[in-house]
Amino acid sequence: MSISKSDTTDVCEIIPAAKTRNTTTTILKTRQLSPPRVITGRERRWLNPNKGAFKLLERYMDILVSRFLYPHLAAVWNPYSWLLEKRFVLAETSLSPQDWPAEVNPLRVLLLSDIHCGIFLKPEPLAKIICSLMELKPDLVAISGDIVTGHSSEVTQFLDALAPLSGAPLGGWYCYGNHDYFGGDPEDIRKNLKSIGITTLKNDSLLLKHGKGSFILGGIDDYILGAPDWNKMLSRHGAPHILLAHNPDFFYEAEANRVPLTLSGHTHGGQVTVEILDMSVNPAAYFTRYVYGLYRLDRASAYVTRGIGTIGIPVRIGAPPEITLLRLRKA
Repeated sequence: MSISKSDTTDVCEIIPAAKTRNTTTTILKTRQLSPPRVITGRERRWLNPNKGAFKLLERYMDILVSRFLYPHLAAVWNPYSWLLEKRFVLAETSLSPQDWPAEVNPLRVLLLSDIHCGIFLKPEPLAKIICSLMELKPDLVAISGDIVTGHSSEVTQFLDALAPLSGAPLGGWYCYGNHDYFGGDPEDIRKNLKSIGITTLKNDSLLLKHGKGSFILGGIDDYILGAPDWNKMLSRHGAPHILLAHNPDFFYEAEANRVPLTLSGHTHGGQVTVEILDMSVNPAAYFTRYVYGLYRLDRASAYVTRGIGTIGIPVRIGAPPEITLLRLRKA
């Protein structure tokens, strides 16, 4: 059963552990992000996510397992929930994107990604974390894709846990990720999120007023399984000041279209990263140019979050689950 935006306060009040920061471990761990890495625009990935026998085999195996195996295990196996509560980190940073509107008041954006509702995760731990973070009073909540693991219906039992995210003054906003297309109808995700006050942006944008100024928020469809349409999105208000793009490989196009800030996920920060002989082994580095953190290319910036959930195995090593609070202001 879903709840309306006006009921979101009650959801947090019935979770005693989320009432104050002192009574829960969900956001006791915080850390500051490292400064942006300056890139050249000539970086290349080893494997193309849309071509090649290995990548196509990996993709369809992921779809088959997520869609047809995991649903049979989800009711009895949720091994990731305890790890999420113990390892969760709130990442924080202050940014001054180039070409940010001068009249816009300082903006606090709470960024979530890759929640992967379904197997491995229960709604209760997620609800505790969300209620705790909403006490930080973000102005806007952004969710950059992969809200489900294998089927669009998986989000339904998590709606009550997600509902408080729509309580931000400038609303809660979502863009599609590749897992949102694995099974069922992605339109059902949009409808379910709308029922709790969260709006999906699919090749679309809108103008949001904040203080004495306004900024443009946009969201583009998934890079791999969606149908991204830059012309459609740009035709509304021009280039967004903030772009929600699940796959960080959109960053080159975002920079070319003069988007000041792109917010992405998808990589999980590698999910399992290890140090061998002073070298970092990160599986995500073979599939994308941007694995994790802040990046800058000329006048454009991007942030790639590790996200919250897991795929494949219910484990994160060297890449703890996180939600990020970004403080944006004119330089």
